[in-house]
Amino acid sequence: MRTHGGGGMTLLSPHRHRHRNTSRGPAAGITFSLATPEDDAGLRRLLAETPMGGGIRLSFLREPSYLQAARIQGTLVQVLVARVDGEIVGVGSRALRLSWVNGEQVTAGYLSDLRIHPSHRGGTMLQRGYRKLRELHDDGRAAIYSTVIVEDNERALSALTSSRAGLPTYTDLGRILTPMIPLTRQLKPFPGRITRGSTELMPRILRCVNRNRLQLAPLYNAADIGPHGRLHGLRPDDFFVLWRGETIAGVLAVWDQRSFRQTVVDGYAGTLARVRPLLNLVRRPRLPAPGSTLAFAYVALVSTADDEAFRTLLRHAVNSQVGSDLDHLVVGLHERDSRAVFLDDYPQTRFAGRLFAVTFDGPPNLDDRVPHVEVALL
Repeated sequence: MRTHGGGGMTLLSPHRHRHRNTSRGPAAGITFSLATPEDDAGLRRLLAETPMGGGIRLSFLREPSYLQAARIQGTLVQVLVARVDGEIVGVGSRALRLSWVNGEQVTAGYLSDLRIHPSHRGGTMLQRGYRKLRELHDDGRAAIYSTVIVEDNERALSALTSSRAGLPTYTDLGRILTPMIPLTRQLKPFPGRITRGSTELMPRILRCVNRNRLQLAPLYNAADIGPHGRLHGLRPDDFFVLWRGETIAGVLAVWDQRSFRQTVVDGYAGTLARVRPLLNLVRRPRLPAPGSTLAFAYVALVSTADDEAFRTLLRHAVNSQVGSDLDHLVVGLHERDSRAVFLDDYPQTRFAGRLFAVTFDGPPNLDDRVPHVEVALL
């Protein structure tokens, strides 16, 4: 279940924790329950102790509150924790939200934040955790889930898609492209009248967002936006609106989540650790020092009438953030999305994940619509 680097791809971190030592077997004394506010510190500690990556190790943190940060993923979010002797050693989340499936509005699920502490890997914890997830699924609220697994995370891909007993069916729906676009200089703008969003415009903006009928795209309502909405920190004026006459041709938002979700450089390994000082003499932006929080925001809640509208809005969004305290924007599009060709207009650090439909009762019944993932919710 976990998702992406700024957010929510499925992670089974390959790194061993350097401090903890346990003499108990990997499946000894495990209990499962839904998280409560009293578990928040233990959840945040588990994230800090399970960085991921190879040459660059990243920690995906949720400060000051794991559970508050998890609210963005759905209207109902259930965080399942595994404990040994009262200590949290595993976690996975089930989020439910209104979504487009085969052109119909249905409640669908998203699975994320799967973490197992290295001292408790192996054994039956994964299968037992999925049995508990199946019990949650039996409430009948959702028939289908999605999840994204980091493309080079062979451990998670192998563990979760192997059809081993007790695990649901994972159906590969293709690649999600999530490049990081550097904000180093202004680029030539494309013509078009673009304004910032406002409270008065939000009903029209949300109608445009909810017209995005791509497969698995989430829907939103007015209560999601604003100081008390579940989409923390996302304000009406974070949206850019492209107009054609009096018609909205497209919208997108630049969503800075650093106040509640952080991606921190845990460290570097191998050759990269040795050559980073030399690379930083010529590289812009520089590779950050260990312990640094990456300064990026998401291009989020994208909905456009056509490809050209996306091209115009993305260029405007990138230019709007040059000179800010951000270093990158992260964009997310499926490889089959015709708008993805415009990502090649930018220098970028390339990342991708694999999108899966997850079902408990046989393969999913999905038509051939292009899938969509809201990268800011991963």
